[in-house]
Amino acid sequence: MSAPRIVTAFGLPRLSVTSHHPDLRPLRRAAVRRDWPAVVDFFAGLPAEHDPSFAAEVVANVDGSETFLEPAVHGPLAPELAGTLLGARWVTMGWTARGARAAKYTKPEQFERFHAYLGRADELLEQVTGGEPGNVSAWTTRVHIARGLSVGQAEARRRYEQAARSRPHPFNAQIALAQQLCPKWGGSFAQLHAFAAECAAQAPPGSLSAAVVAEAHIEQARAEKSATGWLRQPWVRAELSRAAERSVDHPAYRPVHGWVMAHSRFAYAWTLAGDRPRAARHFAALGNAMTDYPWKYWLGSGRTSYKVRQLGAFVKSIGRGGDPSTDDLRSTPTLR
Repeated sequence: MSAPRIVTAFGLPRLSVTSHHPDLRPLRRAAVRRDWPAVVDFFAGLPAEHDPSFAAEVVANVDGSETFLEPAVHGPLAPELAGTLLGARWVTMGWTARGARAAKYTKPEQFERFHAYLGRADELLEQVTGGEPGNVSAWTTRVHIARGLSVGQAEARRRYEQAARSRPHPFNAQIALAQQLCPKWGGSFAQLHAFAAECAAQAPPGSLSAAVVAEAHIEQARAEKSATGWLRQPWVRAELSRAAERSVDHPAYRPVHGWVMAHSRFAYAWTLAGDRPRAARHFAALGNAMTDYPWKYWLGSGRTSYKVRQLGAFVKSIGRGGDPSTDDLRSTPTLR
């Protein structure tokens, strides 16, 4: 096992977005200090290659950030940005009030607070997008809200299309709509796979968007009698291979904000598909960075599941002499 993998093997998985993207740490520090001018300056200087919706989530996850965002909405300095971030913060507070348990275990008063926060956020963000129709962060949050408020597939798709007009191939919004298109939220697997194929085909090589294909197959696998049986089908493996080659395995790929989400989905999908050497490539890129989804789907601690599967992939890939050939996957036709 190489030195980088030894270091990874003994590290603890990290879920924090600022550990995944160290360049976002100054933004979090500014939000913790309630330093609104510093927050504004950070967004003003955010490089164009980064989707600002990921930075918005950093502020939304700082406890108490609403205390300085609420007055900023009515202040002279960047009130539209304040509204965008406050809307995202209220959504976070809504999901916290609801809790993570299944609906049958959630109390009516929790749902009431949840819907109140999301409704309040949607009203504010509707005003923001009315004044700034090109605000991808606000539209992305509104795609997330669509699922919580059960506004329907057509409205969720409309919001996504607005996000895509604001910023082509918005990965964060694509992942949000992919969940909306799942049967558990009123969609269908046909819709989900069609959207994933659209994301992969239309995005430029090296972007994160093709990882939506992995998300679609992960969700389909969960609904099947055998998750591994679904993902081990030759045509599914072929789709996963082509999606990875078009995104995080492409020479043009760069680790922009959201890269951990993309690699995590491929690592999980290849692990369930029984191809640990291919999973190892994504695990090596991730190191000890991980996302809660989709590892929470495995029984037990998500972090434990991640670490066990990561080490298993590394051990299996030892002695393989590099990455396995993908010729067999490229030649496999895609069948439905």
